[in-house]
Amino acid sequence: MLTSKALMAKARSLRNRYHSMFAWSNLKMTTKAAIILVLATWLSAATIGLVSRASFQWLVVSQIDRELIDVAKDFHAVLSNESYPFDELRAGRWNRRVSIHPVYRHFLNLIDEDGKTLWSSISSPGTIEGVNRNDQAIQEVGGFRLVNRQLEFLMLDPSAPNEKRYIAKPATLQVGCPTDLVSLAMQELNGWILPLVGGLVLLVPPLAWLVARWLLAPLQNLAKQTDQIQVTEDGTIHRNGNRDEIDRLASTINGLLERTRSHVRSNEDWIANSAHQLRGPLAAIMSNVEVVSNRISDGKTGEMLEKVVIECNYLNKIVNQLLLLGEVSSENGSATKQPVAWERQVTQAMDLFEALASEKGIQIELTKCEPAVVNANPVHLRFIVQNLIENAIKYTESRGRIWVSLSSDTTKGTCRLEVKDTGIGISKADQQKIGNRFFRSNTGRNPATTPRGSGLGLSIVLNIVESLRGTFQLESELGQGTTITIDLPTDALSAESLKPIGSKGSWLKHNRI
Repeated sequence: MLTSKALMAKARSLRNRYHSMFAWSNLKMTTKAAIILVLATWLSAATIGLVSRASFQWLVVSQIDRELIDVAKDFHAVLSNESYPFDELRAGRWNRRVSIHPVYRHFLNLIDEDGKTLWSSISSPGTIEGVNRNDQAIQEVGGFRLVNRQLEFLMLDPSAPNEKRYIAKPATLQVGCPTDLVSLAMQELNGWILPLVGGLVLLVPPLAWLVARWLLAPLQNLAKQTDQIQVTEDGTIHRNGNRDEIDRLASTINGLLERTRSHVRSNEDWIANSAHQLRGPLAAIMSNVEVVSNRISDGKTGEMLEKVVIECNYLNKIVNQLLLLGEVSSENGSATKQPVAWERQVTQAMDLFEALASEKGIQIELTKCEPAVVNANPVHLRFIVQNLIENAIKYTESRGRIWVSLSSDTTKGTCRLEVKDTGIGISKADQQKIGNRFFRSNTGRNPATTPRGSGLGLSIVLNIVESLRGTFQLESELGQGTTITIDLPTDALSAESLKPIGSKGSWLKHNRI
């Protein structure tokens, strides 16, 4: 059963995982562009919808107000100087006149100066409280919009009821209509706006994704071209020529590639020239030392000269590897490439290192050796196999084991070379530096028993694999051993023209060291 601390730790782990998964910086550019387009579209649609709704409401209210003003003006002219009380004929005529526009549901109230309602249309809701009768502007009170107009009407003089004498009395003509007309109009508007909004919510995300992909397609094509270009090759990125941002970026990358290639060529030329310059003096030194050592009988002097020869051989190995590294880095095109039966080189390398492994008491086994034809420089492929096996023997103690396998995947068009050992292993920190020139891992290594290396072997292997558009993978653990896996593309067209593996294939079933 999980404790509260364990549950909290698990919750934090899940939160951090989801936060990392959906963090803005971890999203792809297409996703970011689609999200921005969706938000921009939704925000624009919401803004347009709100503005349109407010404008429509303003138009409805304005129309209602104009009708109120027109009706008030009309009845002000009719009721001015009319005699009160009104007979049924006149009242009926005015009621019919009010109901000409049933949509607006207008009503009339005639109010004297004391606030008493003298007459109301049949559509009137009655006395409306809170109305400022002296304000002739349009008012909204109690769910009604109202307009007041001051007028005078004729009324029998109460001081002389028998004489039928009329006097002018001030009054307020109140014209109004209910405001629910605005609500009804807005509900009708919402009836077709809401489906439109729902459609936008559903349609905008996929459309935004498609638009984002379309907008970023030139950039993705540029990234694809850039990924396929090798610094050692003369390829450039195609420019569309329309001088837009993508075209300028392609031009910038092409310029960067050219400057990088110029710098790389300068370094490679310097390395090659230096190695060539060192080769001659080293050969002369070695030959002279060997001649002198053969003529000297003094044992101590002979040992010293033997050490000189060993160091010269070490320097000569470095020079040869530098030349090979420069050759791999500077090779251009397929001039030196040819179909190579890699399985033959693997079995030849097993034969070559059989004695060395046996001398150290190491059991080496070729577990699989399937036919694999690679279009490459045969010297380079041979170096890969020999370097990996040599390193495995070098860093594996007595009674250790080494497994070598070469498999071919015809469906993927690749082959895989795997060299696994039970040696001293490589620390995690040093694994990040594997492939750096002149780097040698000292973790777990005994300098007294481990032969000295140049630190260039794996760097050359990585350069060869990269030039062949393959992959290099290293798995290692201190004290447990190392596994190196190399995948290279195969040449299916040339495979049939090469002979199958020869008698050396007996390694596969029987040979064990």
